Amino acid sequence: MHSLKSLLPLAAMLALSVSVDAQDFVQRTGSHLTLSGAPFRYSGPNIEWLGLEGYGPHDPAGPRFPSHFEIDDAFATAAEMGARVVRAQTIGDTVGCPLCIEPEQGKFNEIAFQASDYAIATAAKHNMRLIIPLVGDCATCAGGGLGQYLAWNGKQNPQDFFTDPAIIAAYEHHIDAVLNHVNTITGVRYRDDPTIMAWENCNMCGIVTLLTGGDQTALTQVAAWSETIGAHIKQVDPHHLYLDTTGIFRAYPKVIENPSTDLVTFEFYPHWDFALNKGAPPTTAETFTHDAATVTAHGKVFIVNEFGWDRTDWKTTDDFQHVLDTLAHDPNISGDGFWALQAHLDNFGFQPIPADSKDPVFAEKGECGEWWALYYPGVKTLVNTAEDMAARAQQLRTHAFAMSGIPVPRHAIPPSPVITSTVFGGLIAWRGSAGAVRYSVERLDPTSKQWMVVCDKCATDSDDPWADPHPGFFGVSYRVTAWNADGIPSPPSQSR
Repeated sequence: MHSLKSLLPLAAMLALSVSVDAQDFVQRTGSHLTLSGAPFRYSGPNIEWLGLEGYGPHDPAGPRFPSHFEIDDAFATAAEMGARVVRAQTIGDTVGCPLCIEPEQGKFNEIAFQASDYAIATAAKHNMRLIIPLVGDCATCAGGGLGQYLAWNGKQNPQDFFTDPAIIAAYEHHIDAVLNHVNTITGVRYRDDPTIMAWENCNMCGIVTLLTGGDQTALTQVAAWSETIGAHIKQVDPHHLYLDTTGIFRAYPKVIENPSTDLVTFEFYPHWDFALNKGAPPTTAETFTHDAATVTAHGKVFIVNEFGWDRTDWKTTDDFQHVLDTLAHDPNISGDGFWALQAHLDNFGFQPIPADSKDPVFAEKGECGEWWALYYPGVKTLVNTAEDMAARAQQLRTHAFAMSGIPVPRHAIPPSPVITSTVFGGLIAWRGSAGAVRYSVERLDPTSKQWMVVCDKCATDSDDPWADPHPGFFGVSYRVTAWNADGIPSPPSQSR
């Protein structure tokens, strides 16, 4: 756990690195987004864990704060992939756990904001914007975050979340705590920070009403709730956009017309068609276009909050490219975000696969990071080959620059790796480098005092720690170099 004091010295450094347009708020102009008067389109990742890891997808280790390095690495990777916007649920939605923003109803934990503060400051450093949901997933809450509010208030009917005045007031109290929090690094209240693009009312919460057979009356209640929450947010914070993610606009288009709403979205996973699209046409590339036309016809901005990228959603890379081309070429689609990006760990390798399973059937068919977690540039899982993940990651990268209207640049040079341990017998571990596709290892020859290559681009993050097949004995030193996809090396690590 990082102390608040450890965050404060970074304020000046991060403030100096923010470009001019980062001081402007993203705005809605009719059914499109603008920034500093210019059109604004984007693609980027969902990085759910930036405020709290293990809160949404189940983690056997339980919730924990991400390290500064994990946050830095995630944003560096997002930048390498061309991102302009990141959606980060746990910056604003955590409830009901000791490390949550709201551990108990009406009681708020200022320490729980520390990772969020750092993430927001780091996003500004990379000139990225954030979408922040205010209630969403919760692995340990029955019924997710909504279920925690129901439990706190002794309710069992999910529809009470949208209609019970006490629950609505409790949720608004949570919203106020988030919007009024002062970032301990930047000194800026969240409600005044242009790094934040939009506040999101919930994570597809209206699907609960739809799946339980809710009629038009129930959908009207959800729509009214969305406007109540939007009006409250706009009263507290007139600067930011308001995103409706109830997910009911297909069944109840009137929700789009809510006065407070700026953006409307849906989440697109052919993977889940069997569960969520009963009686509806399957999700295809054309589904994006149809939904975008519906929303923009009502004068609001349409974005794709989440879409799947893997083979369980789009069988081949050609299928996936058709989806990406459709998104990029449709002017009614202002932005999109794939689900979901992971990062390197502090010591070596990548973060564990979220919501993991060793059952190959569940890994492919269930709610499991084996299919949806993206590790850049690509790793092997029970569902994806490393080669297929790597190919799709590059498709996402090219797509992000296309959405932004920027020519695709050469790959960034990775930062120098950091050797974190060497074990007698030649086992070397290093902290991974954002954007690295391969690593080389050198060993210092004790006689010639020259560095000898003992692993010529032979290792990946999946091979870290790496075992020297011909280790020396005492006093052996190593150093590691990262290579990007263009074959350009980083500076070597410090020897160890």
